[in-house]
Amino acid sequence: MSKQKIFLAGIIVLYLLNGIYSIRHLSVTFDEGAHFSYGIRVLKGDAEKYNAEADNSKMPISALNAIPRAADQIFNKGLVKTDGGQSDVLNGRYITLLFSVLTILLVFTWAKQLYGVNAGLFAAFLMGICPNNLAAATLVTTDAYSSFFLLASMYCLWRYCNNATTKNLVWFTATLAISQLAKQSLAHVYVIALIALCVYWFGLRKKINYGIFFKRLLLFISISWLLVNAGFLFHKTFMPLGGYHFLSHAFLQLQQALPASFPVPMSKAFVAGLDMAKYYDQIGGGHTGNPESSFGNVTILGHSSTGGSFWYYYFVTIFYKTPIAIFILLGWALYYMFKKDSVQSFIKNELFLFLPVVYFVLFMSFLYNTQCGIRHMVFIYPLLFIFISGLLRHVNTAKQKLVLAAVSLYLLVSVLFYYDNYFAYTNEFIIDKTVAFKKVGSSNINFNQGQWYLAQYLQAHPEVQYAPTAPQKGKFVVLLDEYMDIWNDHEYAWLKPYEPVGNVANGCYLIFDIK
Repeated sequence: MSKQKIFLAGIIVLYLLNGIYSIRHLSVTFDEGAHFSYGIRVLKGDAEKYNAEADNSKMPISALNAIPRAADQIFNKGLVKTDGGQSDVLNGRYITLLFSVLTILLVFTWAKQLYGVNAGLFAAFLMGICPNNLAAATLVTTDAYSSFFLLASMYCLWRYCNNATTKNLVWFTATLAISQLAKQSLAHVYVIALIALCVYWFGLRKKINYGIFFKRLLLFISISWLLVNAGFLFHKTFMPLGGYHFLSHAFLQLQQALPASFPVPMSKAFVAGLDMAKYYDQIGGGHTGNPESSFGNVTILGHSSTGGSFWYYYFVTIFYKTPIAIFILLGWALYYMFKKDSVQSFIKNELFLFLPVVYFVLFMSFLYNTQCGIRHMVFIYPLLFIFISGLLRHVNTAKQKLVLAAVSLYLLVSVLFYYDNYFAYTNEFIIDKTVAFKKVGSSNINFNQGQWYLAQYLQAHPEVQYAPTAPQKGKFVVLLDEYMDIWNDHEYAWLKPYEPVGNVANGCYLIFDIK
């Protein structure tokens, strides 16, 4: 086995060990139960979305996480669990972790093909130590899957553009279609792909054979239609448009514009999911009653919005949730790109890395109200890591290598400080982690993952109690979301004038000393 393979295997082994250690310490988060339940239903052959609030963003890919539970049931007939499904969710997390190894391998593969084997290894290292990726990879959500499928779609598109064979088109079409089973926001990749193709063809002045073009377009549509509908089990495909009960303004307007008898060529579960997600984005966060939001107030930089959003939310989030070392490496790589690479070279290669990043940052900042933390943007990081790895082409002197080693070591220290709770990670631009919520808000720190840490803390500090809802003297601890009142129930409004004196689980819970 070559040194490169040993190094790559070492990255993956350490990544898995790190993830396994984290999995058992993280309590079941807010969304995992709903993702897991939908995965079970899909495994049983039912793709219907019954509850708009719970099912709106749930996808067939979660059926993978339900496989351990299905295996349990097969080998233990009559098995009944009494833990509310918690053990099933924890076991399902291992599927996400194992699947996320594919993202590391694809990061390695693309970076290697672009910049060489050492760049591939460096990109794999960056992916393996990314705190936001580590957080997503240990949960039963669709975030880790989205990282792989956005990366795979753009990788296959890059291969197709630079070698326009039918085989490469089929691979691109398949990965893009399957991505629609993993994350609803990846529907935008169809738009991104169209932009990329136009820039590539016209930027490099490629000739278009329209006969071949229309044949391949038909193939693209056919494969996409088949795979997306198959993923949703062909649930009510071709259902008449008049039979839908849409919620969002956009889909209601579409329904009014077209005949009621129009047969919708996609699965009802696929279309209804898009409508539900659009509806909850439309009403925004923090509403209780009717309608009720599917997420709490949007909070960032000390501000809180019910039903609204902040254009700077994801800019601030990325600034504080990305390791400083990554910014240093990114700036270094950009310097060499502008200094040495041509426009033609950029269009052939880096366009496919940067276009999705720019598109999603702008779209989610200005046209998206569902601002629920970096997890909704986690899929941009693999693309950035591949670009950064190109830096190794220019690192030749001993001084440059020393700087690269120092920055990499700094990255390790920064990330491993959060070794068992990566979801709450913030970089060193925030020194006092107790007040990190004042910068990044609640959803970037707490996902209800810290209950085990709270139990450990309360056992070690019997003088501390969970905060009461009425004013009282003493030492108390309270969930960050409750202190920030993201659901506007005002239960802990009496604590607002006080500053926390400490935290539990890297800020998931705040400690107060009221005298």
